Amino acid sequence: MKGTAAYRPADAAAGDALQELLKGARRIVLTTHVQPDGDGIGSQVALARYLRGLGRQVTILNPHATPRRFRFLEPDPPIVPFEPAVAESVLERADLLVVLDISVPERLGGLEPIVDRIGLPVAVIDHHAGPSYFDGFDYRDSGAAATGEIIYRLFKEWGAEITPPIATALYAAIAYDTGGFRHSNTVVATHEIAADLFVLGADVRAVHHHLFESTSLATIRLMGRVFTDFELSAAGRLAWVVLSKKLMEEVGAETEDVEGVTEALRAIDGVIVAILFKEIGDRATKISFRSIGSADVNSFARRFGGGGHTNAAGAFVREPLAAVVERVVQAAQEAFDPAPAE
Repeated sequence: MKGTAAYRPADAAAGDALQELLKGARRIVLTTHVQPDGDGIGSQVALARYLRGLGRQVTILNPHATPRRFRFLEPDPPIVPFEPAVAESVLERADLLVVLDISVPERLGGLEPIVDRIGLPVAVIDHHAGPSYFDGFDYRDSGAAATGEIIYRLFKEWGAEITPPIATALYAAIAYDTGGFRHSNTVVATHEIAADLFVLGADVRAVHHHLFESTSLATIRLMGRVFTDFELSAAGRLAWVVLSKKLMEEVGAETEDVEGVTEALRAIDGVIVAILFKEIGDRATKISFRSIGSADVNSFARRFGGGGHTNAAGAFVREPLAAVVERVVQAAQEAFDPAPAE
């Protein structure tokens, strides 16, 4: 089926070079960041289906297992979760590693040392701002709403057939990273692409059900605690909550059950910045930032070794929870406190 949306290549010459790189490899491994999300997985699945259609042997190998809400996208053969011995075997046989939706090796988690040791050729496809820290081919469009949008544009440039399963995976990638087309990265072209994918057979209903309308019991219990325990400061403009290992165990929540908590805090009337602190082990903390308007949590997150987008960012700090909370909250209060009245 022929689509309708116009396409805008980030760089036609770079797109051609990437296509040649992919066609020149027989065994290709696709990966994304730790705790893979809808954009990373949707982009992987779409690209894997395209490459398998060209006769390539493709393995999707991720640092963590696919979260429940994205499993409806899994192809056959399914995504391979990380196990050191399996990862090493897969990567040793590969000709090319394609890293999607990140450009920082540390975000590969347990895959990073194996990738570094084996020294495979690497191609990065990403929509985040900044340089790639991988040695290899870098294809980037920081103006794209999602990595899935980049894959869509590449397929258009290459004249690739976008089958209904590919369209569904790309639609899921874009819908996820735009928050269901609500975030500020949603522009006219985003809707044009979404409409084209609908024409091409994307299962829009399934995507919205799994991504935005299906919630685990553990998430509901966790939300109850969040709305009991959260704190406000900076005249109600800053909200934050702390998820300790003990709390997570009490409500029976897994990492994927935390999805949406930061957005729920940000939705409180008057809040412009929401922060979630999650305890990882004994000496590490994951931080999620969300904001509205011009409150730039990307530049703020960079102060703590993280980054992302203007209104959605994150960081991983190798320090105990209590120390991180105190330091980050104090900095956020100074950064986002309302200006004094004139």
